Amino acid sequence: MKRTGFRPRAPRREQRDPDPDRVRSMPTVTPGAFRAPQPVATAPAPVPKVEPIRCKAYLRLVAQLPCLHCGIWGHSQAAHANTGKGMGTKACDLQTFPLCADRPGQRGCHSLFDQGALFSKEARRLIEPALVADTQRRIQAMGVWPKAAGAAG
Repeated sequence: MKRTGFRPRAPRREQRDPDPDRVRSMPTVTPGAFRAPQPVATAPAPVPKVEPIRCKAYLRLVAQLPCLHCGIWGHSQAAHANTGKGMGTKACDLQTFPLCADRPGQRGCHSLFDQGALFSKEARRLIEPALVADTQRRIQAMGVWPKAAGAAG
């Protein structure tokens, strides 16, 4: 214990007076409150983990498109859709759409979209599939769909 010249704020445990009104007891359990576990007849089928598609070429193509929200050219990033991802689950690179990045003195649509400043969470869940489909349609119409990305899904 480090010694200091300051007086301790609280008295030590052994110096405190025990409270006679405080009773320490175990809670009572009603008989029959717990039941024995029943054996499981059938286990649920395991859900296979789908590996997300990773394609840097597709992400670069998406970033070359104008921002889908404000329409600015040259500042876009590939924004992943938040639908279907969660803790330990990564979103597929094909589920992206262009949104502009933060610039000096101005917040970009990408960060505003992700933080819920542009749309509510429910609205984003409805909008994201349409934005993804529109982006995939644009890239296919340009005729530059990368072979590594596979078919649009």
